[in-house]
Amino acid sequence: MSRYQRLLQTFTGLLNLSVGSALVANLMITNERALPLAITMSAIIAAATLSGRRTSTLGITRSERQIVLSPIGHFFFASAILLPPFALPIVAFVIPTERTSPSSWLIRFQRLLTMNTSSLVFWLVIKNQILNGDLTNRQVLAFIFAIITHLLVDSLIVSVVMSHASQKPILVTAHWNPKSLLREFAEISIGCIGAIVALINPLLLLIVVAPCCLAVDHLRVNQLAQLSKRDVRTGLLNSFGLQEFVDHEFERAKRHSTDLCLVVLDLDFLRDVNNNYGHQVGDLAINAVATQISALTRSIDGTARIGGEEFVVILPDTDIEGASIVANRIRLGIEELELPTHRGILRVTISAGVAARHENETYSELFDRADSALYASKRLGRNRVSLAAEAAKTFQANQMNTN
Repeated sequence: MSRYQRLLQTFTGLLNLSVGSALVANLMITNERALPLAITMSAIIAAATLSGRRTSTLGITRSERQIVLSPIGHFFFASAILLPPFALPIVAFVIPTERTSPSSWLIRFQRLLTMNTSSLVFWLVIKNQILNGDLTNRQVLAFIFAIITHLLVDSLIVSVVMSHASQKPILVTAHWNPKSLLREFAEISIGCIGAIVALINPLLLLIVVAPCCLAVDHLRVNQLAQLSKRDVRTGLLNSFGLQEFVDHEFERAKRHSTDLCLVVLDLDFLRDVNNNYGHQVGDLAINAVATQISALTRSIDGTARIGGEEFVVILPDTDIEGASIVANRIRLGIEELELPTHRGILRVTISAGVAARHENETYSELFDRADSALYASKRLGRNRVSLAAEAAKTFQANQMNTN
């Protein structure tokens, strides 16, 4: 099954589940709420949109794997409690995402399904009784059950999508570890606290504005810390960010016995580009290649610039065949680039080497094998992909012929 077919299957599944959960929620949950709908929904959408724009994907992360801790996730739990079922699709689809289509639609359906399920659990536990400022033990338990449901459903959806894309077991994905789940729980709890405060007295929300602003500043501090791990020119990981990513992924691959591959890429004839077109065009070529590498890899992959014209891509949960496909997709994508210059259209190519991690192999050892494969591509004429195993056989054959 191709990547497009898997994406379409995932999209269809989430669409059906979202529509089904919305129908069930509207049939089984009362639409009466203690707070005015128009004011509550408008405030949630405005606050979530503002919070999302004031932070970035380089903020706090859900895990060492750089999965983003959403600055807006708590608003969705508050929506599930404070808004009637028919309003939840509006919240899910109106609040913007940082991804582009079709990923943005997958995220919106994920939001809707998660909100519907947690809302169902909450309101069925309290038997559709309208909430007010005095919370009973049953209502407190309902909040706890709703938080757990929200956490598990959200994590399960993300894990299923990642598992479907990588063809790996669900429990191998990065979501199912104590640190990630604890951060998710804390995020949802913020929404729970906000909902309870709003139910007691909406004016009390004014008191939590200062802590929220402080949290946004904390996100900015973490954003600066993450920016220090990025290459200034391309936005890819630099050596510090790459090392952090490598440490985590190698440990995870060792712990779960999963595949991991490394692709080393080098821009062909960059020196000639600089000499014939100028260094500004050379910089343009480097940026265009980096952008194409990012566009043609997954969000869970590690992409880094490690030298002037040299890049690496770390591919978790990917075997040598899959890594070869990714490397060739990048190569062809870069080959199709057309860079406008003062001397006309410039086309560039890259050479690549691919290696799969062996058991107990270090990153340095893996890099050396992938780098050797890269130089095999250079020797064979550039603009091609070589595998480490094939490069080793070619080198041994050449040595035998030389002797």
